[in-house]
Amino acid sequence: MQTYCTRADLESVWNPAAVLAAADDDSSGTLSTNEEAHIARAIERGAGTMNAVLEVRYDLADLVGNGWCRDCNAALAAYLLATRGGDAAPHAIATEFDRYLDDLAHIRDGNMQVPEVLESDQHGPTVSNFRVDLRQRRAKVRRVSETSSGSSPPGELQSFPETD
Repeated sequence: MQTYCTRADLESVWNPAAVLAAADDDSSGTLSTNEEAHIARAIERGAGTMNAVLEVRYDLADLVGNGWCRDCNAALAAYLLATRGGDAAPHAIATEFDRYLDDLAHIRDGNMQVPEVLESDQHGPTVSNFRVDLRQRRAKVRRVSETSSGSSPPGELQSFPETD
């Protein structure tokens, strides 16, 4: 799964002591491997929420290293980590969480773009125009490449130039 932040990024959004406390189930002051996994899982869950929206309009590989994605992933992960024990998240964390969810909704609806990243063309709609050639025994329906966009459809359909 594509993630965008690290534990250090998470700790820049939320106090490192609070991150430790949220993941430290046995209150030992250090994190076991299983407790470290709580942090990793919160980051993955946050990225999963983002990817569900972003993959519709962007190539996820183009988002690696993007500052907005890093900060969004860290904010979502902080909220998920803060609330994993059933407690309410601190107000600042909940506010950032809500703000980034709103941003993701605006991106989903086409009212906002991820800063500094171009949308992928492959996710846009395409049109295929066809012509029927009754003179042919086989492949009577053919794609007209000059007035179509995107790639040719699979199968035995063949393209030919538009002529009148």
